[in-house]
Amino acid sequence: MTDGLEENLHAALRRAAERAPRAPGALSSRVAARSRRRRARAQALVAAAAVAVVAGGTGLAVRGAGGGSAPPVLSPSPAASAETAPGTPSPAALPEPVEKVWPQAVWKIPARLPGVGKIHPEAIIDDRTLLLTTEESFEKASAIHAYDLDTGQTRKIADIRTPKGVFASGFRVGEGRIVWQTVDEGSGGREGTKTVEFWSVPVGGGEPEAVTTDRPLKGRSDQLAVAGGKLAFSLWEGGVFTVPLGGGTVEPVPGADRHHILSWPWVGTPGDHTSNGEPSFGELLNAETGETSRAVVRPGERGLRCGVTTCTGGRGDGTRFRRSRDGSQERDLPPGASAESALDRFYIVNMPRPSDGEYLYDQVTGRSGDLGLRGVSLRAGTTEDRMVTYPFGKKHMVIDLERIAEGS
Repeated sequence: MTDGLEENLHAALRRAAERAPRAPGALSSRVAARSRRRRARAQALVAAAAVAVVAGGTGLAVRGAGGGSAPPVLSPSPAASAETAPGTPSPAALPEPVEKVWPQAVWKIPARLPGVGKIHPEAIIDDRTLLLTTEESFEKASAIHAYDLDTGQTRKIADIRTPKGVFASGFRVGEGRIVWQTVDEGSGGREGTKTVEFWSVPVGGGEPEAVTTDRPLKGRSDQLAVAGGKLAFSLWEGGVFTVPLGGGTVEPVPGADRHHILSWPWVGTPGDHTSNGEPSFGELLNAETGETSRAVVRPGERGLRCGVTTCTGGRGDGTRFRRSRDGSQERDLPPGASAESALDRFYIVNMPRPSDGEYLYDQVTGRSGDLGLRGVSLRAGTTEDRMVTYPFGKKHMVIDLERIAEGS
């Protein structure tokens, strides 16, 4: 089974579960529902796209861009009247292809490159450069490359060498370096036996260096971030930590023992996966300033999933909404909108039948773009991913959400 098909199957099953009566438990990183290792690799709006339905990560990303500003202080309106979502297409007027709506932010790149082989988009290095990985076997990365989106040229950054049962994932870019984790699956792949190590290499290329830690780290990271000369990471089981990029003592972030990285320095709980229907990332903590934010929840609401500034959820009548974390500025979302947003503004929306497709919806401008897929379900993520990427025939579709946001 190809990893693209596997991702689509996972995403389709997740979407079916979302349409069923809400049970305790929730979703992912990164945007696409990936296999467990792929999810860690990319966090993405990946799914935003198979997202890949790629924040990271999701894998999707804001990948490579920290969300350092605090949630805006807005005037709460206890029962803000909902406004109709602008730009919702009718069955007779479906959106134009995403590459026509936002040509400055969309690329189609080959799934295989000459002299490189099969590639996987992982992150955006800068406005014209994409970070790619190649595989020596299924989900086992063998090298990382820089891909020039203008010229199509590739440059190897580093080889990745891992022993059997050890997988590289969670690639991030920051402060002129690329960081990632390697996870030792341990005995039978059981969570309690996994261990994680971190690695770093300059964007310009070189030999990967281990980010040494003062003690072995059990488990695996669900999000990585680079800031202030440190590598920050959160564990799947909860807890946020930092370690100097050059290696050293692992320090827990005070007050974040149950938290996960959302968009550094913002960390929150309970994270993507909720056990009792709590709002995902309902509680936020700024790891640098200590500032906190608690999302407003009203009676009868369900499936609330929050970002740094906004939350998305469902009402008892089945309609969906988007509003600020303090409960103000509530607006309706188009029917079929995903449970998550990317960069607090982008959604994946199911098209009206019979098209059986999905489109990317920018809630801020009301513009929409057809993703070009039919019969598969993708998702957007609340992680820090700026990149949406998904298989598209013999190519990969790559969408830079920050470029869309900057142009609006």
